[in-house]
Amino acid sequence: MHKKTWCSVCEAACGLIATVKGGRLESLSPDPAHPASQGFACAKGLGFGAVLSDPDRVTTPLERRPDGSFRPISWDAALAAIGHRLRDIIAKHDTTAVGLIEGNPVVHNYGAFLTLSGMAKALKTKHAYSVASVDINNYFVANQLLYGSALCTPLPDFERTDFALIIGANPLVSHGSMGTFGRVQDHLHDLIARGGRVVVVDPRRTETAKIGEHVAIRPGGDPWFLAALLRVIIGEDLVDHTFLVQHTTGYDELRALVADLDMPRAAMESGIDLHTIHRLARDLATAHTATIYGRCGASLGQFSTLTKFLLDCLAVVTGNLDRRGGMVFSQPYFDAETLMKLMKGNGFDRWRTRVDNLPEVLDQAPLIALAREIQTPGQGQLRAVISVMSNFVQTSPGPLADAVQQLDLFVALDPYINDSSRLADYILPPTLMLERDGFPLFSQLHATRPNAQWSDAVVAPRGESKPDWWILDQICQQIDLVPSPAPGAQLLGRLGLRIPPHITCDLAIRLGPHGDLFGLRRSGFSRRKLMKDGASHLYAKSPRVGRLKKRIHTRDGKVHLAHTLIAEEMHRLGAAVHSGSDKGYPLRLFTIRELRSQNSWLHNVPKLMAGGRTCRLSIHPDDAEARGLPHGSSAEIVSPWGRTTATVNVTADVMPGSVGMPAHWGHAADSGWRRARDAGGGRYNDLVPIEPASADRASGNAWLNGIHVEVRRAPLLDALTTSSDSSKERGSS
Repeated sequence: MHKKTWCSVCEAACGLIATVKGGRLESLSPDPAHPASQGFACAKGLGFGAVLSDPDRVTTPLERRPDGSFRPISWDAALAAIGHRLRDIIAKHDTTAVGLIEGNPVVHNYGAFLTLSGMAKALKTKHAYSVASVDINNYFVANQLLYGSALCTPLPDFERTDFALIIGANPLVSHGSMGTFGRVQDHLHDLIARGGRVVVVDPRRTETAKIGEHVAIRPGGDPWFLAALLRVIIGEDLVDHTFLVQHTTGYDELRALVADLDMPRAAMESGIDLHTIHRLARDLATAHTATIYGRCGASLGQFSTLTKFLLDCLAVVTGNLDRRGGMVFSQPYFDAETLMKLMKGNGFDRWRTRVDNLPEVLDQAPLIALAREIQTPGQGQLRAVISVMSNFVQTSPGPLADAVQQLDLFVALDPYINDSSRLADYILPPTLMLERDGFPLFSQLHATRPNAQWSDAVVAPRGESKPDWWILDQICQQIDLVPSPAPGAQLLGRLGLRIPPHITCDLAIRLGPHGDLFGLRRSGFSRRKLMKDGASHLYAKSPRVGRLKKRIHTRDGKVHLAHTLIAEEMHRLGAAVHSGSDKGYPLRLFTIRELRSQNSWLHNVPKLMAGGRTCRLSIHPDDAEARGLPHGSSAEIVSPWGRTTATVNVTADVMPGSVGMPAHWGHAADSGWRRARDAGGGRYNDLVPIEPASADRASGNAWLNGIHVEVRRAPLLDALTTSSDSSKERGSS
């Protein structure tokens, strides 16, 4: 039997065809009829069956024993015990002492996403955390400032553009992040074939840079580079005045923001010479159409909100916003932006964290504050955490293990005993992709080829696994709560009426701009219509343009370019310590995205780990030679905040003075996913700053790229450990 479905490993949401025999998954293949991915799928999605059948997977509820080991427990007993402990915590400290942590897979799982969001609102807690604060909150803040909605994200129209400027993104590996393009590699190759340009600004000559033009930039130099481009374009009057007059306010303030930029310093900080800066600025401004797209390299720096703001301003001043071949807006199946406003979830800095005084974004606190919120006594202290598909101990800044063990209760919804869940009091096994129905809610917000798909479960849940939303709802029932912010939801709950997330989502679709309005719009969509064949339905050949006032959520319908917050961040950038004074830590560290990794949670799949994969530090030959670091040796990486080790990868693809490293290796020795654990490697987040002052001031986003480090030969014990880990991995592959 063949069933159409889609991949929820990442934002690309590629179409898949599952072959099922006797109720078991035999294989996964790309869906050639999918309107976006058109027969493409990467190794992560095609190999996901190995996650479902992984012998290390948790498939029954587990309870921690006093000695730290786990024993199986029934669902009824686990839920009753969790409920008892939660009721006790709430009786003593109120619901605000309960926190929720959302991992990356949740945004591709509509049931868990909606239920978790509703649960946070119902608890009235300020302890809601997500991976967004080590990744993308700066996007949301910049969107709010410019367009009046955190979810209003411009997307690069690679299919039609003449000039693609890509800052710190590697879409040939990521397949698109905060941008769902479908077959992005074909779009970029076609762009070049028709005479267009792909210019990639990155410390490394990435897979994407190798098909186009590479401009090397110093890690952390992005805001300087972008501000310099703006200064040239504005200074030489290469702006689109008609667009600015019709669609923006605050241009004079933006012009003043960059008028006095120290251009020689911008060149030094970015590592890009002034001639190249001027040439790229003119080429961008005079291109018939242009896109300006940035991602992790640009959004993980010390001034990440400023960086995203400046990046968008380049599209605005050149008239490349809301135009084909420029930056466009998606047409999601329901109006998530308006829905967020109605739920009063839209916005940032409406309240601040208790200990560190960091701003919330979309009613979530930054993860960099988590340890201190647990360890600092007083009203509002975090005492219980429920984590959903989040390996936050591994992927968040700072040493969190000690703090987590001070909690009164830690419940992890996770398929593995990983670096985080190994510390939990209870591990509850959720169903995974292919074991539940699926709907690409998040991906549609950023789709340049709008389509909708609602697929049913392909196979039965393994063991005793249950849907995440069901688990959360059962926990809420234990404390007499309905996980919803909807008016009357708590009253309905007391009457025994609880609305499952598929109904909520279906209502939003049916009442949205592409919904069937309960039969009044024959061409519209509903859950039932989408699930008839499980296929993806194209409802627009491309994003609609020329409707900027209808897409912008500011009161006057215009893009707002003037903000005191941005002016303050620009001043702070100029006042930052000169990079040349980084004595003792002369190199700049940046993150590398890997084709066969998805954050921290696919390192247990045999095919994805084949070939002796381990954590590697990429370093330029000149820097390696100066430090006596031959290829394949073990290196110690040291920052002002910590140290770790990795295997040396000597490559000219990396800019001199910079070193690159993937972010999510170095799994805990007592974790239960054996292949991931035995692969060894260093933990990137041992190197990053953890003090609140280091976070991006506007968004609370952690500072991960552009970290000051030094690299040297690892001590003998570390070298032997790294060598042993690599040997184990080669033997197990």
